[in-house]
Amino acid sequence: MTATPPAAAPLRPIGWIGSLLYFGIPSAIFSASLLGLLPWMVRHRYGSLTIFNVTFGGPLALMLVAALVAYRLEGHPWTWPALRDRLRLQRPSAKDWLWTVALVVVSLGLGRLVGPVAQALSSIHLVTQPSEFSSYLATMQQSPFPDIDLKGRWDLVAWVVFALAVFNIGGEELWWRGIILPRQEPAFGKWAWLVNGLLWDLFHMFYHTSLGSVVGYLVATLPVAYVAQRTRNTWPGMVAHFIANLGIVQVMLPRVMG
Repeated sequence: MTATPPAAAPLRPIGWIGSLLYFGIPSAIFSASLLGLLPWMVRHRYGSLTIFNVTFGGPLALMLVAALVAYRLEGHPWTWPALRDRLRLQRPSAKDWLWTVALVVVSLGLGRLVGPVAQALSSIHLVTQPSEFSSYLATMQQSPFPDIDLKGRWDLVAWVVFALAVFNIGGEELWWRGIILPRQEPAFGKWAWLVNGLLWDLFHMFYHTSLGSVVGYLVATLPVAYVAQRTRNTWPGMVAHFIANLGIVQVMLPRVMG
């Protein structure tokens, strides 16, 4: 007879204190990187791609590593079935794909509805970003990597897509929804998604210059967390998150195509 593998041990719940730590520490690292290291690199005239890789990619890569380390510390083996089941990476069902489409549509719709409210609240100032960071961010949103001739640079497009998919989406979603959310559910029950989404919003404190920014981000963070808990699958959030972050690639393409 084939031996039955031992059942996985119940996950240790993460309550408020643990949740604040698991969201707060990555936020502090990102804040130090983007609000401290990035301005320093700008002042010392590092290239825009180097700055992007180090200050954005570095912390995201650390989150991906943290998710895998946390998985291993829980005692799980390095096998795909175990990794898939713990991080909720099962193949999406037809219903999961419907939830994914709904997630993208609802987030866009909520963005339009909440936009005027967020704009009205933008006058409530929270923090002033270093000028180097705000200028760099604006440049990346309007004309990424201005110091590089992007014509024909499909290799750079491929690298940005890879970085978004593996470090940005892999790092955040595997940490927030793969590792953390399943451990919040025993502590917060059906409202775990709300705690997860709210804290994910506040994780972006390095972007939140006003109360309007905090409110504006909720249209993405809450739906992603809700669908992740509702489907018990991390893929819908990963797909929706990836689509939402493709803006930099869309802006790059006209210059790459010449």
